[in-house]
Amino acid sequence: MKKVLSALAALSVISMNFVAAKSELVSIDSILIMQKSKEGQSVVATIQKDVETFQKEVELSQKELTDFQESMNKQAKVLSKEALTAKTEELTKKKKDIERKLSDKEEALKATIQKKQFALREKQLATIGEVSAKEEWGVLVDRNTPGVLYVSTAIDKTDLVLKAVDEKYETTLAKNTTPKTVTAKNTPATTTAVVEEKKTVKAA
Repeated sequence: MKKVLSALAALSVISMNFVAAKSELVSIDSILIMQKSKEGQSVVATIQKDVETFQKEVELSQKELTDFQESMNKQAKVLSKEALTAKTEELTKKKKDIERKLSDKEEALKATIQKKQFALREKQLATIGEVSAKEEWGVLVDRNTPGVLYVSTAIDKTDLVLKAVDEKYETTLAKNTTPKTVTAKNTPATTTAVVEEKKTVKAA
């Protein structure tokens, strides 16, 4: 009888643990966290400035080509056949050079954007891991993961994680922007200078 009761007690404990483990299943929206987080918005603002700078360069390059074309068209009637041919070749070369330069800059811009997004995601994933360990969640599901068809809002912890991500960013930002107070101390060199200065004053 005692063995039966012990077995039932053990099964009861296992059952309770299983239920507890199931209740630790939570979900987050990682993309929403990246978009709404303060650091995410800061990164987006920086990227937007880079994109706008590139767009302005594209517009200036297009204007340069248009101005050259218009100038060549106006001179077409007075230019010799050889001079017109040289101008046409110059325009073709200019187009190729500009296209190559802009293509290289566009690729570099894309690489920079990807690098910034990847760095942001890595930082936020680290914070998500810390929060998961602190909250003792059994399983955390990202609703953006391929294959996840439905996640109940009842287990959603996006807001909690977003708050932790913002708090960590603000703490890091404060550490990096707080000026460090340097306390001046008398070194042997400065002490010697002070003594020498006193001697000079007495001698005078």
